[in-house]
Amino acid sequence: MDIEIKEAAIEQLLKMNYEENEGVRIEAIYVGSCSIYVEHELKIDNKNEDDERFIIAGVPILISSESKKHLPDKVFLNYSDGLGYKLYSDDETLRYNLQLKRVNK
Repeated sequence: MDIEIKEAAIEQLLKMNYEENEGVRIEAIYVGSCSIYVEHELKIDNKNEDDERFIIAGVPILISSESKKHLPDKVFLNYSDGLGYKLYSDDETLRYNLQLKRVNK
């Protein structure tokens, strides 16, 4: 899995305080319905056993083995004031206007 975080997103993500064992989870959840649909989310979460952890420009990133099944091999994460975070690949925008939330403990 290749993850590239653009400079604007790095600046925003580094403003967050991460506790030990925490990171930014890039989540891709398969939603079963009459069509194939994957919901994408960003959240600050604790690392689980099945997570892969990446450190990119000082930002801890978490991706579960289940989410990896539903993400392209290379994803980009960017940020824009007013529009929030944008998750995309070379071929498509996966989701824009993502908000980073902390998982309640």
